[in-house]
Amino acid sequence: MIWRELAPEELYELRAPLIIDVRSPSEFAAEKIPGALNVPLLLDNERSEIGCIYQRDGEIVARRHALTFISHKVPAIIDEMVRTKRSGQPLVVYCWRGGLRSEAVASLLSIAGISCSRLTGGFKAWRKMVISDLAADRFPFEPIVLHGMTGTGKTEILGELSRLGCQVLDLESLANHRGSTFGGMGLGRQPGQKDFESVLWCSLRDFNATPVFLEAESRKIGRLSLPDCILRRIRSGRAVLVHGDLDNRSARLAKDYMHHHPGNNEDLSEGLKLLEQLRQYISKKIAEEIFAMAVARDIEAAIKLLLIEYYDPLYQQSMKCRGSFDLEVCGNDTAAAARQLATRFQQKPVSM
Repeated sequence: MIWRELAPEELYELRAPLIIDVRSPSEFAAEKIPGALNVPLLLDNERSEIGCIYQRDGEIVARRHALTFISHKVPAIIDEMVRTKRSGQPLVVYCWRGGLRSEAVASLLSIAGISCSRLTGGFKAWRKMVISDLAADRFPFEPIVLHGMTGTGKTEILGELSRLGCQVLDLESLANHRGSTFGGMGLGRQPGQKDFESVLWCSLRDFNATPVFLEAESRKIGRLSLPDCILRRIRSGRAVLVHGDLDNRSARLAKDYMHHHPGNNEDLSEGLKLLEQLRQYISKKIAEEIFAMAVARDIEAAIKLLLIEYYDPLYQQSMKCRGSFDLEVCGNDTAAAARQLATRFQQKPVSM
């Protein structure tokens, strides 16, 4: 049985392939093809040692030394792939640039009688394809962009639209960040920029030419940057204004940002630390009031005052140059707002 080469653009023509990344754990952690599993041929320290030998003694000596690391691992590597692979599932292996590591694993799989493909050019070629597609904006969909003040329920509306079967691009979910100063609270680390662009590309390639709902974002979501093609879609898409009353907004934000460690000081400590970053933008008196409310755990009151004194004026200023909206919906009832949007833009009735 002989393994075959697979071009990056052919990868997603396969039905639910098992994608195996045979690079070292640190390479995999830094950047990867979405959905890939790491079965390293060489560990980080082994790869480093082989690199030193290559520089000192040349390629042939380095290859022979690599065999001392690899030979005893072969049965375990093959067994792990066999255990993971479902019956009839296509198997694809890749390394950094389609070199010796993926060739070695593909050859070993073939010797063991297991059909597989090797990704031509490895991760480097796949990454080049992603960058090219994002730069050329090769994604034919109509953007419906949700605008609105902080806490009006835009993210919840996207979730409701998804449940209704609409196409949704939830950028904040992909970025693991809510977009504001406090956007990372309770969510853990964000992905790297390359991984973010990879999962974004995977989402975009699945859309058809019908409307896609997304939220208006600035260039940065946390520490991640949006590609130009997404910013252009946000600026040119059909605009929807989501509004909501102050009580609902502050209650929603308190729930979203402060429920991760109920009764624990972790949320409060993190929130106060982030609040410090906004002191320069609000008056000393208001800042002290907000801090006092937060320390007293009157979280909704603190959020309400922060909205009034900082976030709402900031949003209103940003909207001065914006034109009219195609539609306005109320985010107090996100399910009703989603049905209204789906009915308007999908051009078909949505069941209640």
